[in-house]
Amino acid sequence: MPEATPPTLDALRVEIDKIDGKLHALLRARAEVVSHVAAAKALASGGAPSPAFRPGREASMMRRLIGNHKGPFPEQSLVRIWREIISGMTKMQEQIVVAAYRPEKGDAGGWDAARDHFGTAAQFLPMRRARDVIVAVRDGQAHIGVVPAPGQEDGEEPWWPAVAANDPDLPRIILKLPFARPASQPVEREYVSVALAGPEPEVADAIYLAVEAASGVSRERVADALKAAGVDSKPLLTAMATPGLYLAEVESGWAGAIEDTGIRHVTPIGGYPMPLDCD
Repeated sequence: MPEATPPTLDALRVEIDKIDGKLHALLRARAEVVSHVAAAKALASGGAPSPAFRPGREASMMRRLIGNHKGPFPEQSLVRIWREIISGMTKMQEQIVVAAYRPEKGDAGGWDAARDHFGTAAQFLPMRRARDVIVAVRDGQAHIGVVPAPGQEDGEEPWWPAVAANDPDLPRIILKLPFARPASQPVEREYVSVALAGPEPEVADAIYLAVEAASGVSRERVADALKAAGVDSKPLLTAMATPGLYLAEVESGWAGAIEDTGIRHVTPIGGYPMPLDCD
C-alpha cells in the first residue's frame, strides 16, 4: 500500500489560516457574552458597584485550562494568552488602573509582574514606594496595586502595617505574583496584588493575619497562640516601626478566634489563590 503524501507547506498554511479564523470568531462570540456581564452583575448585586476583575474566578479558570491541556504547546504560553484575553475582556467593562511598585533604582520586578499578569489593556502607574501604592488604591487612584510580598521589601519599611486594621476602606491582598510559574525554576522574588474589597468575598487558599499583641508579648508566644488555635503559619513577620504587631501567612487552620489574653486583635488582611506551576 503506497504511503500517504505529506501535506505541502502551502496546504498547512491554509489550514492554520482556517484555525485562526475560528479562534477569532470564538473571541468575538466571547466578547458578545462579556458585553452583557456588567448588566448581569448590577442585577445580581442590586445595583451596587462590582469590580470587573475576580481573582478567585480567574485562578479557577487558569487551573481548569492547565488541567485540561495536552500536547506540546507550553502551559506558560497558554496562561499568557488567556491573561491577555481576560485583560481585553475586562477593559470592555471597565478601564482597570494598576499602581505598581517601581523604585527609581533597583527592583523592577513588581512592574514586570504587574504588566505580565494584568495585560496590555490595563493602565499602569509607576510608584516609587510600596506605601504609595497602598495610598493610590485606598484613595481610588488605582483599582489594583502591586507591591513586594510581605517579608520581601528589600530594605524598605514594610507596607503591610498600613493595612493592618479592621477597616473596610483599606486595601486587602488578593493575589500573589507571579501567578504562573515555571515548575523547574524557583521564583526569586514574589509580589502581591491589593485592592479594595468587592461585594462578593473571594475564596483564598492562603490568608494573611495581622496579629496585635499586648505590650511585652514575644513573637514566640504569638506563634504558640496561633499553633494552639490550629493555625499553620509561616514564620511570623515583624515591623520595627510597629512593635507588638505581627504578620502570619496562613495556609490552613484559621477558625476566626484565638484564646490567649496576650492577643488583642487578629485582622485578616486578605489572601490569595495558590499560584500555578507550569511547564
